[in-house]
Amino acid sequence: MAGYTESEHGSEPFQEAFLRHRKGEYDAEIDARLKRKGQKILDKYDPSKVKSSRINTHSIFWMVASIAVFYYTDFYMAVKLDPNVNWSYLYPGIGFIFISVFIGMFCVIWCHYIKGVSDYEHLYPAAVPLATISFLAGMICCCAALWPIWGWLTIPILLTLFMGMMFATTILPI
Repeated sequence: MAGYTESEHGSEPFQEAFLRHRKGEYDAEIDARLKRKGQKILDKYDPSKVKSSRINTHSIFWMVASIAVFYYTDFYMAVKLDPNVNWSYLYPGIGFIFISVFIGMFCVIWCHYIKGVSDYEHLYPAAVPLATISFLAGMICCCAALWPIWGWLTIPILLTLFMGMMFATTILPI
C-alpha cells in the first residue's frame, strides 16, 4: 500500500484512508474508493482471465528429472531382477499407491468432470484423508522394499519418480 500519493486518491493518502476505515471510522467516500481499488485488484488477478499453460518450467523439470532418475538408476531392471527387493513390502506398497491414485482419479474424473461437483470434499469427506494415508503407507512400504538396493537414496528416487508421474498427468487432455 505504500507508494500511493495524495493526487491519486484525493485529499489523504490511500493507506491512511484504509487504516481509518479499519478502525471503524466510516466514510462513504473512503468506502467507495476502497471498493474501487479492491475491484481493480480483483480484476487484475482474476484466475479466469489469466492465461496459464498446462506445461510450465517446474512441470518440465520434474518430468525430465523423473526420466533421468528412471534411466540412470535402471529402476525397472533393478526392481525386476535384483534379489534384494523385498516383495512382501513392495506388493502392498504398490497396492496402497494404486488406492491413492484411484481415489484421486475418482475425485477428478467422476466427481469433477462427469458429475460436475467441484466441492467433492463435502460429498465424500473421507476421500482426501484416505488417499493421503494410503499414499503415505504405500511410500513407506515401497521405501522398505527398495531400501536394500539404494539405501538412503531410495527416498529421493521414489519422490522424484512420483513427482514426475504427477506432473506428467497434468498435461493429459482431460
